[in-house]
Amino acid sequence: MDEQTSYVIRDGRRVFIRPITPDDAGRLVDLYYRLSDTTRRLRFHSMRQNVPLETIEQEAKQLSDLDPARQAALVATVEEEGEERIVAVARLARSEEDPAEAESAIVVRDDYQNQGLGTHMLELLVEVARSMNIERLTAWIMAENRHMLHILKKSGLDYRAETRYGETHVSVYI
Repeated sequence: MDEQTSYVIRDGRRVFIRPITPDDAGRLVDLYYRLSDTTRRLRFHSMRQNVPLETIEQEAKQLSDLDPARQAALVATVEEEGEERIVAVARLARSEEDPAEAESAIVVRDDYQNQGLGTHMLELLVEVARSMNIERLTAWIMAENRHMLHILKKSGLDYRAETRYGETHVSVYI
């Protein structure tokens, strides 16, 4: 996916989806602070309280400046208060050991969850992965993250999941 598209979520709001750029680092910081504690915990597998702003900014820079041979990320954006804000991110990073495999992750801002956006972001991420000759997406999902597990079930994609110690390792065959 090289250009911006739009998508109307269930409640009628329109989001714009495009590849991430280095200019999105500040928007990723904004998204992080707009996620609920629960969503942060489910995405990052920890409470991550009192993380210094400098650390969040450094991570955002790394996550927005990608090596296109190994990584890809899509952002869903909206206009709020006269500014472009990120409401969802879907990303993948190719495995160094197995170039046909990539670790993936999706996060959707709480006020955009349960609207079909996560499912749509997964569909687009699969398209990107296929274009990169990736055959399998993997992810570690907290076992209690029913939203993500539901998205996988609805996707119709062939996947395997194994849960141990409160985390589910998922392999999605694309």
